[in-house]
Amino acid sequence: MTTIHLQVAPRIGPEVPRGAELAAALAVSFLQGWRALKHSLQAPGAAASHDVQAVREAAWRMLDADPRLAADLLAAADRHEQMRGARAN
Repeated sequence: MTTIHLQVAPRIGPEVPRGAELAAALAVSFLQGWRALKHSLQAPGAAASHDVQAVREAAWRMLDADPRLAADLLAAADRHEQMRGARAN
């Protein structure tokens, strides 16, 4: 068996570079602000159509277990879209 001994120079300086924690905190704050801004600028209809689609998907999943509830959910989704004036498929 061969053994190799490596000599490594010790690290000079602090373990965490100066300003790294501050830079990370600023980056996280910026990304959270960006996400909030993006969410607030999203078109209101886009969120509503996404919710309607989620209701439809839930209704289709529960069709076998409770067909009456599934039918009610599908009818409610259709009514909601008719009131909004657009149907997204």
